[in-house]
Amino acid sequence: MSMEQSKPVVERRKSQRFHLSDDILVFNETTFGQIINISKGGLAFRFLTSKDIVQDSFFELGILNSSSGFYLENIPCKTITSTDSAPIHPTGSTIIRRNGVQFGELSIEQQQKIEEFLTENSGKVSSQEITSH
Repeated sequence: MSMEQSKPVVERRKSQRFHLSDDILVFNETTFGQIINISKGGLAFRFLTSKDIVQDSFFELGILNSSSGFYLENIPCKTITSTDSAPIHPTGSTIIRRNGVQFGELSIEQQQKIEEFLTENSGKVSSQEITSH
């Protein structure tokens, strides 16, 4: 067993992540994907892309829940992790990319909307947990 395999995994997230239903999406000018999980500090999502596309580390995303009508755009994000799958087709370049992002500086309105979104969609969030940092 190598040393890397024996190291315990250290949780670096400050906020609890919540899994969401499959119909909650993220988007921007170049990306349209599915949220895997979310917290008040960031989210993870997956999307189809070309393996040749290089992403910016800093970008903005929007969140859309077509079921409830929730919509929030221009959320500043920084990529923390990015993992690519093998190409979907052996001779193709289309992959599924999974990104973990940290939210940047949010406006008060964006913070409130994300808190409301977590409360409405997680069913597990208490107001004390949301307001603590």
